[in-house]
Amino acid sequence: MRSSVTLICQNAIAREGLVRILSAEDFTSVEAACEYDAVNWPASDETGLVVIDVPEHDKRDEILDSIASGRPSARPVILADSLELGAMLSCFRKGAHGYIIKDLDCDGLLASLRLIAAGQKIVPPSIIEEFENQVPSFEGHDASEESLSRANLSNRETDVLCCLMAGLSNKLIARKLDVSEATIKVHVKAILRKIKVGNRTQAAIWATSKGSALTSTHNWARRQADVAAEAVGSA
Repeated sequence: MRSSVTLICQNAIAREGLVRILSAEDFTSVEAACEYDAVNWPASDETGLVVIDVPEHDKRDEILDSIASGRPSARPVILADSLELGAMLSCFRKGAHGYIIKDLDCDGLLASLRLIAAGQKIVPPSIIEEFENQVPSFEGHDASEESLSRANLSNRETDVLCCLMAGLSNKLIARKLDVSEATIKVHVKAILRKIKVGNRTQAAIWATSKGSALTSTHNWARRQADVAAEAVGSA
C-alpha cells in the first residue's frame, strides 16, 4: 500500500540514514525533521505514517498527543532502543500503530511499516520471549498473594514498580517521587533481585500477573491509578 512517511528523529545521522532507506522504497513521499513543530506537514489531513525516533518517554508522549489532536488520520510508529512493556502500552494508548525495536534489519523495518500502512498494528516479537520467561499467570489469588509476600517489597519499592508498569524512565520516576535518579536505580535493582527477573519489562509483566492480589497490598490500586493517570494524561 502506497503511503507517505513523516520522520521525527533527533539524531541527525540516524535521520539521514532513515530518509535514504525510506526514500528508496515505494512511499509517496518522505519528510523528515528533528521535532514535531519543525515538520512541514501537508495541507490535507492525510498524513500517512509518522515514524518517531525519540528516546525520551515524555517527549515521545508529547508528540503522540500532538498527533492525536492535530493529525488524527496519521499512523504513528515508535522506534525504540529496547522493549519496555509499560512504555509500549502507554504509546498504544496514545494512538501508536506500531512499536518497533531498532534491532531489525532494513528489510524487517520496511516490512513492518508496510503492514502498518495497510492497517495492521505491530509489536516486537521479543515480547513473546518476555512472557515465556515469567512464571505462568494462571495461579490463583492465594498463590499470587504468597508470591507477593515472598518478594517482601517495601512501600517505596512498590511505588517504583508501579512507575515501571506505567512505562516511566528512571529520570521521571525520580522526579515524581522527589528523590535522586541514583536512588531509583538502587530501588530498581532491588526489585529485580527480590522478584527474580532480569529486566524492567519482566518486572512489569510479573506485577501484571499478580492481578487482584495487588489491590490489597501497600495501597497498590490507589498508587497505580495515580501513576498511570499522570503518565497517560499529563503530557
